[in-house]
Amino acid sequence: MRLPSRTDLFALAKAPLKLTVAQRLWLGAGLVVALMLVWLAWPRPMNVEIAIIDRGIVRSEVVDEARTRIHDVFVIAAPVSGELQRIELEPGDAVEPGQVVASILPADPALLDARVAAQANAAVAAAQAALAASEADLQLAQSDQRRVAILFAREFASQAAFDAANANLRAARAAVNARRAEVAQARAAAGSPSARARRATPVTSPTAGRVLRVLQQSQTIALAGAPLIEIGDTSQIEIAAEFLTQDAIRMQAGASAQIENWGGDTPIPARVFRIEPYARTRISALGVEEQRVNVILHLVDPETAPPLGHGFRVDARVVLNEHQDALRAPTDALVRDGDNWAVFVVRGGRARLTPIRLGDGGEDYRAVLSGLREGDRVILFPGDAMADGDRVQGAPTHR
Repeated sequence: MRLPSRTDLFALAKAPLKLTVAQRLWLGAGLVVALMLVWLAWPRPMNVEIAIIDRGIVRSEVVDEARTRIHDVFVIAAPVSGELQRIELEPGDAVEPGQVVASILPADPALLDARVAAQANAAVAAAQAALAASEADLQLAQSDQRRVAILFAREFASQAAFDAANANLRAARAAVNARRAEVAQARAAAGSPSARARRATPVTSPTAGRVLRVLQQSQTIALAGAPLIEIGDTSQIEIAAEFLTQDAIRMQAGASAQIENWGGDTPIPARVFRIEPYARTRISALGVEEQRVNVILHLVDPETAPPLGHGFRVDARVVLNEHQDALRAPTDALVRDGDNWAVFVVRGGRARLTPIRLGDGGEDYRAVLSGLREGDRVILFPGDAMADGDRVQGAPTHR
């Protein structure tokens, strides 16, 4: 068998390739699939959100739960023990200084056992008998004095006899009064209703304000010192928030603050009035011991503030520091680069990891000390898949 020569091979290569219709269809389909695979595997820019570095206000804030309270709450207590009459006031009612808010009647005496009751009744009977004897002596003294007075007027009786008759009359009257007092004393010891004083003791308000709580409204026997009503001036509302001590140490009296989550959409302006010096141990929801201290806030304009009451739950946001016209970066653009901070800056359609140095800031922005310039475009929410040099595309987001 003869092998093809070089001339035969050149002639075969120049000869037109003859394909059937089926082979052409399969060849075309293969080319289409190959192009699709290449298109799918071709790297594309990632769609990202972009923010522009600008200048503005940068605040460092801290927020925590708080409670409203009236600065001076007066607890009106029972001044004496006795039968408290039903209190007609309701929470929210206005009161004036000196207004009677409750009244207390003397309580019924305690019940006596049979032996003590018999002794007390016997004492009453004895006192009444002594009173009757004294009244008889008084009648006799009155008769004697009248007879001696007539005889003295006719000069048949001496001055000494007349003076003695008058003295006996006065002594008899004094004896009757003493016996009447003994009868009243015996009746009081026996628990007689007639011996009970019914004069009520009024309970008055020490100040103007509104009733916060009626601690005892129904009629009952109240002991001296028992709390009855709480009264306070609702125009003296303040906010008490328990902040962590490491946050409170950075606050100053007079710092700006806002009251949020009070029930409306607009925060209420406030200022730090006092930071109490005594901290307390609290257990967090995770069971961790925390040292917290009360920070007292006052409303900037109480007259136009919403009508907050005593014990309302709110959120207190306190400004720790504030910088005006500071170069700032959104906190959503920050990523960790080792022990330092960095952002992905968009340059030439690619993400460039850029280390930066940060200053103070809050939840939304941090002050930029170096590494960025005003107008730079940074990527928000870059994620773990973002790498230096990735192709990106997107439009700036207004914040």
